[in-house]
Amino acid sequence: MEKLMESLKNQENQSLELQCDDFENIPKCEVCNEPIGIVVEMPFGKRLYPRACKCRREIYNNQIKEDENKEKQARLNRFICNSMMNNNFKKCTFKNWNHNVGNEKLYKAAKEYVKNFRKMKNGNQGMLIHGRPGNGKTYFVASIANELLGKLTPVICIGCIGLTERISQSKKTWGDEGIFTILNALDNADLLIIDDLGTEEDNKWTRAIIYQIIEKRNNSRLPLIITTNMSINKIVERYDYRTYSRLKEMCFFIENTGKDIREFQGEKKAEKFIQEVFY
Repeated sequence: MEKLMESLKNQENQSLELQCDDFENIPKCEVCNEPIGIVVEMPFGKRLYPRACKCRREIYNNQIKEDENKEKQARLNRFICNSMMNNNFKKCTFKNWNHNVGNEKLYKAAKEYVKNFRKMKNGNQGMLIHGRPGNGKTYFVASIANELLGKLTPVICIGCIGLTERISQSKKTWGDEGIFTILNALDNADLLIIDDLGTEEDNKWTRAIIYQIIEKRNNSRLPLIITTNMSINKIVERYDYRTYSRLKEMCFFIENTGKDIREFQGEKKAEKFIQEVFY
């Protein structure tokens, strides 16, 4: 990349001096071999003007995309101010993954999802991770989020309680328009992650909101990742078959059968405490 930037910098200086009359031998980019000048027919004759080669166009387009993604993330952070993405969240990375207690199947699934995220996004393909509490589901989704954020991909990760409460707060302030404001704001996220589905208050309104969120993501062709401690049967029972069917269409269902990491870590802390105090 440094070589490419150095080459383009040299060509930038060169392109300012495209005053030659040899229109048959226009200088070319050292990297992509495209001409860095273009001949234009003028009333008073031919003129040679600078032209962006393929390399420079790609850098320009990537910069536009990067700026767009930064703005999307900024809008997400403004509207979804009570997400999970705090300092502790940022420590949940593939690099920090504890392979002694973490589920290796989930680790590989997370790595593959990030590696193929463009394909996942284009196919509107997400995941639903279900299983017993404390076995690493939240760390799993946080690792995905942090890896994509590092690639400047707009992501929001929020607990189901926090999301429904944020929408409820917006509804109280702005009415139904407040609901649509939050739902539309979520479209800024290339990936929406909802943690702990089923922990939110269980009533007709919250169940309807959950369906609206899922349906909005589907209509926008944007992927969704959900974690839950509920069984599949419990999901169908609580949210009805329509919600389950939509989730099945949009998500790979993955059961995490790993051991309770929090219980394991608690035991280790207790052992360390006993060793330090009594021995």
